[in-house]
Amino acid sequence: MWNDRHVNRRFLRALNLFLNNPFIWFYALSWIIIRYTRNQGTIIPYLNNWLTDFVFVPLIAHVAYVVGYFLIQLPADYKIPLGQLLVMAGLTTVIFEVLCPIYTTYNTADPIDALCYFLGAIWYYAIHQPYMLFRNQKLSLDSI
Repeated sequence: MWNDRHVNRRFLRALNLFLNNPFIWFYALSWIIIRYTRNQGTIIPYLNNWLTDFVFVPLIAHVAYVVGYFLIQLPADYKIPLGQLLVMAGLTTVIFEVLCPIYTTYNTADPIDALCYFLGAIWYYAIHQPYMLFRNQKLSLDSI
């Protein structure tokens, strides 16, 4: 019978999936560095313009996977289909490159940003997700 220990154990496994991942640390640190350099007025040419857009979709996909693992009990070897990742990139493009520039002065429509969202989705599918699945299999998370 299920009790609170099962929930706590699943929560800790989900937290491990989220935090024990070098790609997540890369995404987070790159975002922090870019935000810091923007606030300091130091612009790093290509990184400032497109790195945050590139890492956005992989970060959201990974968070969605971890939340799904915890809340709806996705198996540790679940693989987000490329089609879903491309839809995620498409919706991100529509929101941040089409709608937001209409209503805000902060956002600008940039086709290279849209390309970065899609490249980030492909990166997640081809690099991040296989690494995560290999690591999960190695740790055999579902058998804990």
